[in-house]
Amino acid sequence: MEKRWKTGLLFALTGSVMMFIVSFILGGELYWINIIGFGTGGFVYGVFIHPIMERKMKSK
Repeated sequence: MEKRWKTGLLFALTGSVMMFIVSFILGGELYWINIIGFGTGGFVYGVFIHPIMERKMKSK
């Protein structure tokens, strides 16, 4: 379970940093709603979806 939380936080951090850079480059100003959304989405993906996908790939 601890690995899932670490993976979730890693994906959340990665998504937030990517959106921070993209919003700064494209718009010149930061869109905090998008940054928070990418962080939340990355966390959900890392905690819930990524482990399921890993198990499916191992079984093949």
